[in-house]
Amino acid sequence: MLIYFIGPGGAGKTTTAKLLVSQLGCKYYDLDEQFMLVEGHIGQYIAEYGYQQYAFRNIQLFLQLQAKCETQGIIVCSSGFMTYPNDIHKEYVKIKNMIENYKFTFLLLPSLELEGCVREILIRQMKRVYLDASEEKEELKIRMRFQQYVGLNCQRVLTDVIPNIVVSRIMRIIEGDDS
Repeated sequence: MLIYFIGPGGAGKTTTAKLLVSQLGCKYYDLDEQFMLVEGHIGQYIAEYGYQQYAFRNIQLFLQLQAKCETQGIIVCSSGFMTYPNDIHKEYVKIKNMIENYKFTFLLLPSLELEGCVREILIRQMKRVYLDASEEKEELKIRMRFQQYVGLNCQRVLTDVIPNIVVSRIMRIIEGDDS
């Protein structure tokens, strides 16, 4: 089975994927990790080529990962992946719609309430020293994207608990017992 994780940075996508693979016996592919492996530091790439080119390249890499996974694995999408402009790539609208409407796409958020989500994302993101991010920049990102995230038509899983509980919630949904 193929699983997609979407949501903001700091929502728990990669952590959840790493824990879930051991239960499912599959591999996970993190789009940010893939980007850095192929292109280098994301921030430097954006500074040199611009965000539009980064988004375009990210979509190309997503298509490569999707082909690699075929029908089994977990793909962790970059935080902004579902919020790119529709005209960023000729395949983007099709990809976005497919991800959004796929039965095993999970939007991970620490809260469905804007202020709670912003608060928790900032706490998590500011602990990531490798990001070289400012609190103001991260807050603006989540505030700008929040409505787009919660407006998506996919499974929502709250990550306001320890990661093992998040994984248990996802396993129940996958196994058809999402009560």
